[in-house]
Parts: sequence; C-alpha cells; structure tokens
Amino acid sequence: MNAHKFSSCSDFPRSRPSRRQLLQVGGLGILGLSLPDLLRAEGRGGHKARAKSVIFLHQFGGPSCQDTFDMKPDAPDMIRGEFKPIASRVPGIQVCERLPNVARIMDKVTLVRSLRHEMKNHNSAGYYSLTGYAPPTDDQRLRDTQDLFPAYGSVVDALSPARAGTPTFVSFPYLIADGSVTPGQSASFLGKAHDPLFIGQDPNGPDFRLPELSLPDNLTAARLGDRRAMMRLVDEQSALLEFSARARGIDENYDKA
Repeated sequence: MNAHKFSSCSDFPRSRPSRRQLLQVGGLGILGLSLPDLLRAEGRGGHKARAKSVIFLHQFGGPSCQDTFDMKPDAPDMIRGEFKPIASRVPGIQVCERLPNVARIMDKVTLVRSLRHEMKNHNSAGYYSLTGYAPPTDDQRLRDTQDLFPAYGSVVDALSPARAGTPTFVSFPYLIADGSVTPGQSASFLGKAHDPLFIGQDPNGPDFRLPELSLPDNLTAARLGDRRAMMRLVDEQSALLEFSARARGIDENYDKA
C-alpha cells in the first residue's frame, strides 16, 4: 500500500480535479498511483494566472440553456427550443445557430454544466452568483447589509488595488434590482473605498459624463482646490473631529476622482 495519507477532506476542493480524473482514480490504484498522488501531481502541473483584466458578464434572467449550449434537439417540442444546433470548433459540442461567433472560439471556452442552485428568488440567486456565497435566506426582500459578502471586484480591489489612480472595479450599465437592489454589487464590510465605480450611462452617448469624475458647472478647478485645502486645514487643526460614515464615503470618492 502507498504510505502517503490524505490530510483532510477540506483539501479536496482546492485541487479541483476533473470528472475524467476522478473516474480514472479506481484504475490508477492498480498501477500504484493513489488519489493523493494524483492530487499532488495536479498541484505541480498548475499554471500561473496571467489575466490582467476580467469582464464579468452577469445576465440577470439570461437566455435559457436549451437556447444556447444545451439545445436538446431530440427532446419533444414542449422542451426543446425553437432554434437549431450547429457544430462548434470542439467535436461533440453544439451551440445555438444564433451563436456562430461563439461556435468558432469554443475551444477557448470552458462550458460548466454542473452549476445549480435551489433558490426561487432573483435577489437571492443573484447574490449567490455575484459573490460566490449562498445567501442567508431565500427571500426576495434580501437587502445589502454589512453582514453579507462583497462583490468579486471589491475583493480584488482590497487585495490588489490598482495603481496610478485607475479604478480596479468598474460596474455598468445599471444596478441590478428586482423590487429592491440585489445585494452583492458593492464592497459591503470591506468599506466604501472598495466599492466599484458605477457607470449608469451609455459611454457612447454625446452627453456622457461621470458625476464622480466631473465638476459641477458652478464649480471651477481652482475653487475645488480651495475647498480641498480647507478640508486639510480642518483635519490638521481638529484632531478630535469625527466624520460621519457618510462624510468618510464622500472623502473616499474625492480620492478616487
């Protein structure tokens, strides 16, 4: 028998072996290669992350699986969609006929079919998708509080903030909401300094401007400089002055601008 011991079940999810590898484990034991050996080899063969930016496209009530990547062409009319499947660049994987560009780059796409949840409400399921954490309750009235987890981008900003004043986390074109604003879109307990830069307008529009980065019409750059100087003076002369939570948030927005 192999002398190596499996340290704990908690180590297992970190390795993320594929289903094919797990199915091969039984046969590998005959060859003297145990599961710990397989997981150890998996860890050594990992690739260092090279992505410099990520686009997280969250479709709040997006297209159904039978109209995109699980066409079910042999299913009855009441189950399958109205579109036809087409072959992709990967043998054995078909996609919807309305996704020809995706079909051409399918060899660069990771298609995850095992993701599921049992929630019935959009806000709860949306929070799960936006943060990676199950909500405390499956309730449409779930609201963003300091007890809930932050958005992915806020975590990245807290762990590795951008340099030279470039925002780490930008969110647009609007806040997701179903009755109330869906939680999981802000920094939560990480603090307002790690909130995303929200863009609620079309960047291609002729009147596009960001309130956070634009001065009001009645405020010049010189006048803004005077106000900032006054704020610094108050800070220096009033060590006991305590700003409210809202004031601290405004100051962080000034720093971002």
